[in-house]
Amino acid sequence: MSIEKMLITYEFEQWLYREAKLLDDIDFDGWFGLIHPDIQYQMPVRVNKEGIERPDYSTDMYAFLDDYELLKMRVDRLKTDYAWAELPPSRTRRVVSNVRVDEFVAEEKAVVSSYLFIYRSRSNDIHHDLISGERKDEFTYLNGEWKLSNRFFVVDQTTLNTRNLAIFV
Repeated sequence: MSIEKMLITYEFEQWLYREAKLLDDIDFDGWFGLIHPDIQYQMPVRVNKEGIERPDYSTDMYAFLDDYELLKMRVDRLKTDYAWAELPPSRTRRVVSNVRVDEFVAEEKAVVSSYLFIYRSRSNDIHHDLISGERKDEFTYLNGEWKLSNRFFVVDQTTLNTRNLAIFV
């Protein structure tokens, strides 16, 4: 791996680590500042298929399929007393790993893959949620910063053992 590729990978690792910290710290406004206005934020439903047929997720059903306006509404709602699924807020810990820069055009566009593992606990409940999967992110360079312009998160589980998906991946 070249020094240039290592530095680019490091830059996006740090971007993803910062994003995870903002979300774990419940700094949704800070997180939303990382989002590009043309964002597509999607998590398809995982399906079981015979053999090794791919893709093994739905191409027309989503747990969420959000754009900028929907994400803004979700963020704004979480700051009110009407986000009952998140009262009190979940305690989360996001672990990002296996970061790979798949495509890169300096100061234009990047495609980055990573694994995500989320631990989530709620209130005094002794149960916790574990969510894992792979993300394919597209970044667009805007006003001197990398902004997330597309997130495609394929969760590992076909059945999520969580009461809701009121968190961000």
